[in-house]
Amino acid sequence: MSALMIAGIEIHQDQDGRFSLNDFHRAAGGEPRHKPSEWMRVGHAQELADEIGKAGIPALRVARGGRSPGTYVCKELVYAYAMWVSPTFSLHVIRTFDSAAANDAVIPQDKRLPVAADNLEAAKRIAESFGLEGNQALLSANSMVRSVIGIDLMDMAGVKHLVNEAQELNYTPTELGAKFGMSGVSMNKLLAQCGLQHSVVYRLGKKRWEVTPEGKEFAVITDTAKKHGDGKPIQQILWKESVAKPLKCLAEKLQSEMPEVVAHGLSQ
Repeated sequence: MSALMIAGIEIHQDQDGRFSLNDFHRAAGGEPRHKPSEWMRVGHAQELADEIGKAGIPALRVARGGRSPGTYVCKELVYAYAMWVSPTFSLHVIRTFDSAAANDAVIPQDKRLPVAADNLEAAKRIAESFGLEGNQALLSANSMVRSVIGIDLMDMAGVKHLVNEAQELNYTPTELGAKFGMSGVSMNKLLAQCGLQHSVVYRLGKKRWEVTPEGKEFAVITDTAKKHGDGKPIQQILWKESVAKPLKCLAEKLQSEMPEVVAHGLSQ
């Protein structure tokens, strides 16, 4: 099932597809009197869970430690909890489940992992078609799978982050310039002299840097969610550590024409 959202709260699921009752508690307003522990104490949760369990359905799990502590229950127990909170909240929950079911194909529990793996491959191809590579493509693909079928493969695998494939640090022009005793402005000019980027006039008196085909090997481009005056998204160009090699080659070639401090910095 696709990830549920109720009152702006994402409802998480455990590895067996049970729903986090703690998330529903937050969606209901988070009042202390509506805590899952209170429902378990005064309601008939355990009796209902036992009855559901007769059919072999894993109805209830209380995790007191680990990465995702909390109370996880099947859909029937979610409905019972929601009705205990209030008829209004119960109706909201039922309609949310119905809406999600209308947009999802039901995936049997034993098919969830292979279906998610197939979707991940398809999503990765989509991400690559947009120019993403390596870890960026994998992160984007995992996000698409989570949105479409509600399965977070990275979370299931216990992966919190992906290691940079090249084990390189990335630097802004200012940070890169500081390593060589230069300003960010001077570094940008040097990168342009190397043929790794070039300036583009997008409006009278306004320029931006864009990576050249030769510079793509050394650049990492990230979106900033802002836009230039011409409507094109503002992107930040970061440079990999390996860019130092072509910069050094240019410094050696132009050493006599460049300030001594710059040539010295690039030779380090």
